[in-house]
Amino acid sequence: MTLGWGVVSPYRERYHRDLNALRAMTRELSDLVSSSIERSVEALCRNDAILAREVVQGDYAVDDLSVKLESKCMELLALQQPMAKDLRMIIGILKIGIDLERAGDLAVDIARVVIQTKDKNRMEMPDGLSKMAGIAVEMLSGAMEALEKGDPDMARNVTRHDYVIDSLYVKVRDVLMRMTAEDMNLMDQTIPLLMVNRHIERIGDHICNICESIVYMIEGKREHLN
Repeated sequence: MTLGWGVVSPYRERYHRDLNALRAMTRELSDLVSSSIERSVEALCRNDAILAREVVQGDYAVDDLSVKLESKCMELLALQQPMAKDLRMIIGILKIGIDLERAGDLAVDIARVVIQTKDKNRMEMPDGLSKMAGIAVEMLSGAMEALEKGDPDMARNVTRHDYVIDSLYVKVRDVLMRMTAEDMNLMDQTIPLLMVNRHIERIGDHICNICESIVYMIEGKREHLN
């Protein structure tokens, strides 16, 4: 509602503040998840169970913020009954929050692998795993930049990097499976790394989902980018 001469009502001002708060919460959640991904893989590289436990403990903050973001989205949908672009934005952020939370869970799963295998023999970690994680973190940063700029083409471009993650995933998987086939005694060492390999690949998929949500928010199009 506008009160003449282009003056915006306090009700609408609060509504726009709430929308901006959603964007800020989404960015904060993304930063937490990005840190979890980086630190879980660092813990794996260093066989650092202490750092891995910190990642697991840090997931409480991710879950708490995810719940707050979801609650705020539901509140705005119920009380404001937004239309068109605003409706797409709130629904899109709701979906982004879900994918961020799931990516965070996968980072925790990686950390738990480190904790569970800390006293076991460890083979050298394949280079591809750390490369995959680095690409995933860069993708997440690019997705958040696309969200902040409202740039659907930037979001689309981010998903192209997932092809690199998928390629590395296949290479790492094949190497580990071949090693296992040649020496079954290595199974206790290769299976945890196969799990990590899969977790990172799925993180990339969730980031692609985030990019799909961004395109939907801005253009109203549902595109499959994964």
